[in-house]
Amino acid sequence: MITIDSLRIRDGKRMLLDGVTMHLPQSAVHGIAGEGRGALLRAIYGDLQPEAGTISEAGHPLQRREMALLEADPRFWPGLTARDCIGLVRWFDRKVNPEALLRRFPVPLDTEAASLGAEARKHLGIILTLMRGKRILLLDEPFRELTPERIFVMQQLLLHLGSKGCTVILTSTRIPLIEGVCDDLYLLGGGKVLARYEHYELGHLGRDAESGSGFPEN
Repeated sequence: MITIDSLRIRDGKRMLLDGVTMHLPQSAVHGIAGEGRGALLRAIYGDLQPEAGTISEAGHPLQRREMALLEADPRFWPGLTARDCIGLVRWFDRKVNPEALLRRFPVPLDTEAASLGAEARKHLGIILTLMRGKRILLLDEPFRELTPERIFVMQQLLLHLGSKGCTVILTSTRIPLIEGVCDDLYLLGGGKVLARYEHYELGHLGRDAESGSGFPEN
């Protein structure tokens, strides 16, 4: 169980999260929507220092080496091709084979990664994140920039990851995309947890969101 207890995160004078508490079982896919969702992922990963509160697993601090983070808009060092980026990951683990992921998320391997379009950068970010083989995956807007075909591929992949024991925490503003994928969904707003929904409630929630109510983009 990953426990987020009374987390407070501030961006200058702006309070992003204030007293957020979540209990996230292992080997499941958890969704987060609403304001502050990206900041929450960065805090879990250790890139953002909370002002107060704790993030733990089974009573112990989460270890960064157990996690991988996919940014909403992946960025890459200038001068490195997509092939170079994949090679850097393989340098740490030669047993990793990216071919299956490349078939699912095609990338022009000999193009400079930093100059790729938004869709190809997202494909490469997904590939690099999943190649690392971590048991805790933090995915910030994993469906953004994907075509409908690739969205379906990602949905099936998320189901597979959850079933094989990974703990996935993802953010999304498009609730219909996570229906049938996420085991639960936390809705954030005003720095707080506004609601938690079980998987069987997401269909009704998604229809409400698509009808115009929606969720904040920040």
